[in-house]
Amino acid sequence: MENVLRFVFTTLLLVWSSVAFSTGLWSIGATYFYTGRFTIESHHDVCEQPLNNRCVAHYEVRRPDGELDDFVPFIYQFDPSYLVEGWTFAKNRWGFSYEINGAQKPWPYLWSRVEWTLLGIGGLSVWYFVGGPGALKGWLRDFRRQVFSKA
Repeated sequence: MENVLRFVFTTLLLVWSSVAFSTGLWSIGATYFYTGRFTIESHHDVCEQPLNNRCVAHYEVRRPDGELDDFVPFIYQFDPSYLVEGWTFAKNRWGFSYEINGAQKPWPYLWSRVEWTLLGIGGLSVWYFVGGPGALKGWLRDFRRQVFSKA
């Protein structure tokens, strides 16, 4: 393998672009397909011991059937200012808006997630056009030659 720097750059670009694309697409899909209806009763923070340096907000919510449930929103699912005790939420599948106390609110993170996904696609395109497949193929060929020729 003659050009180690090219291999390292193209491999890192492939990995980080794939991560950006898949996480962006996952959060868009998870929000689009999420369905739920509940009223926030109370909330409390659960912190990691012993330092209490990582806390996650847990919300006690009442479902339409009267059942109390513990709800932990995933990152970027809700704007934290929307999660107020006594407010009622409804999210239908196949959309990016919520009904909060009878008013329609858009998902506030949609465009940032779209940009994140597009950056991943752009990175994968750059990886392809700067010769990423060739660098990867050359490295794998050299790796096979070194590993299997010693036997």
